[in-house]
Amino acid sequence: MTFNRVQAGRFARASLVGMLLSTASFSLIARAQAEEVVTFWHSMGAAHAPTLEALVAEFNAEHAGEIRVDPIFQGAYGDSLAKLTAAIQASATPTIVQVYEIGTTLMMDLDVAIPLQDVAADAGIDLTEILPAMSSYYTVGGKLQSLPFNASAPMFYYNKDAFRAAGLDPEQPPTTLAEVRDMAESLLIKNGDQVSQYGYVSSVDGWFVEQWFARGDQTYCGAGNGREGRANDVTWDNPVLHNILTFWHDIMDDGVGMNAGRVSGDAIAAFVSGRAATLILTSAPMRDIIERSEFEVGVANFPAPIENAQGSVFNGGASIWLLKDHAESEQAAALEFIKFLASADAQGKWSSGTGYIPTNIHAADTDAYKEIVATYPDFDKPRQQLATAAQSVASSGCLVGVLPQARPRLNEVIDSVLLGGDIQQAITEGQDAVNGLIANYNRSVGQ
Repeated sequence: MTFNRVQAGRFARASLVGMLLSTASFSLIARAQAEEVVTFWHSMGAAHAPTLEALVAEFNAEHAGEIRVDPIFQGAYGDSLAKLTAAIQASATPTIVQVYEIGTTLMMDLDVAIPLQDVAADAGIDLTEILPAMSSYYTVGGKLQSLPFNASAPMFYYNKDAFRAAGLDPEQPPTTLAEVRDMAESLLIKNGDQVSQYGYVSSVDGWFVEQWFARGDQTYCGAGNGREGRANDVTWDNPVLHNILTFWHDIMDDGVGMNAGRVSGDAIAAFVSGRAATLILTSAPMRDIIERSEFEVGVANFPAPIENAQGSVFNGGASIWLLKDHAESEQAAALEFIKFLASADAQGKWSSGTGYIPTNIHAADTDAYKEIVATYPDFDKPRQQLATAAQSVASSGCLVGVLPQARPRLNEVIDSVLLGGDIQQAITEGQDAVNGLIANYNRSVGQ
């Protein structure tokens, strides 16, 4: 479904922003005649739902009689975004909605949300407490558009016991893909054609490629990753992607690596069972991975795709958007909830209960976070990786409206290469296909 700017404008009420900004206080005690209900659409499924529900319950208890947040699970990120576009047409949007990072440009083009930066100060939300590496992704046109909430980073997991058995130093994990390949060969255990331990496993996921682009200081799309203007193309045909695909093909083709397919859970299962000795995956399930493994798990930063890479990874996950076309008092109530979620205390509890990286710079000082790090020292490494990330155009991530379609198209490029297809041909065909999608999308929004 596409929207032009005239259609999107039907859902925009710029006057609401003005009303919010002119309000000196967001206190509901003085103005609310009844309990304000905030409808919150989210995509946190079974693994993370209990922690989210506990936070909502805590907030509702603190604001009993004034505000009640109603969290409603909408399925996976893509499903939720599709439901949102339908709700926009029906003028039945939630008050706030959680949207994954690659939906940022679409949310901007729909023009249905109030930039958080426009109302944060009056709502008492201190944006300087948000980790810069996270706020940079959602900052468009010089304004933070939404609240980074559940953040993750790509990490390298490894079996320290297997490292020791192979004569490798468990305190010296690989820092580049070339080193990953060398170590994986040492970790491979096979008897004839029977492999009892692969050296490497990961799910086939274009998100890793997006992160490798940033780590290699390579933009993913044009116009400075869409940060200097509207991107009209993706910039896939570069040495970084060639190197990534060569690594992925060779390590699988030689039988050193295990192809777990698209499902990250299958890659996790291979690693925690000892079927594979190293794993590249998001930081989000770190606690689960450590707790399920019967060996000592090591966690390290995401390896660089090329030698001497100067770039940094960026956050994955999702953010929370405040939507227009709702009563001023309802939006004020929603901002109270957003303020709560942005707090160090809430982020410490959220991170310790889920494995997501806390977005508040002070969350690491909370009791909940200190307790989990004391139990699992590596738990803090994803936060450290983002906290020390160098800020650049490449590490800010690409802004383009068709990223939800580009990622699966990149998966197809990877699949083609893993099946023996020509790397250059796969890249060219994939890039051309996505550039066509971008052109159609940009026309649909009047660009």
